[in-house]
Amino acid sequence: MIALCRAGADLAVACQRADEERYGRLVPNARVVAGPTAIAHRPARLAWEQTGLPLVTQQVGADVLHVPHYSMPLHPGVPTVVTIHDLTFFTEPDAHSAVIATFYKSAIRTSVRRATRLIVPSKATRDELVRVLGADPTRIDVAYHGVDHSLFHQPSPEQMRQVSDRLGLHGKPYVAYLGGLEPRKNVPALIAGWVAAVSDLPDPPALVLAGGSGWSEEVDEVVASVPAHLRLVRPGYLRFSDLPG
Repeated sequence: MIALCRAGADLAVACQRADEERYGRLVPNARVVAGPTAIAHRPARLAWEQTGLPLVTQQVGADVLHVPHYSMPLHPGVPTVVTIHDLTFFTEPDAHSAVIATFYKSAIRTSVRRATRLIVPSKATRDELVRVLGADPTRIDVAYHGVDHSLFHQPSPEQMRQVSDRLGLHGKPYVAYLGGLEPRKNVPALIAGWVAAVSDLPDPPALVLAGGSGWSEEVDEVVASVPAHLRLVRPGYLRFSDLPG
């Protein structure tokens, strides 16, 4: 989005109300349109995507709609681009809850059939789309994930100190994980590897598991087995401003 704005694109961003200020700060040249409060809940958000999002598209006079997470409105009213991040709902269904996997399988099939273009983050995902769903490779664009260097860069000592203090570590070294605690992330292996690597050290680094709680019971089981002399911190979601540090 930031690159599009810098390139002079006339951009409108539809988002949840809780994200309105953040997107307004990230892309100051864009028009930010917040949906109703109810779309903070997934079922309402998916329903709004089908009805409210096409209306917003019409209201802002959009020429193209980009939907960045697998699904799209059935009747968007304009050419639509959909980002497909991976095909694990098909290739690794056990890594997702049954309800979520069923929904996203249907959503991805719809996007493959109806979207004007598909964006994927890697050639591997492109090849999976073609192999698993018979997608037309000429309608798929590979756009590698980028990094905004104005936000993510070598942190200053002050940024590192602030984050360390908020985590309650106060300068103690740590290993950090940021992401959903879902089975496909294999966080239990991370915890077990950390325990094996640092248990015998005189000053073992802590392990910080930051991000959404996900739905992995295995994580809780492995956490419960961590030796008492090791420090494991689970702060939940971190503030956006904390991430660079």
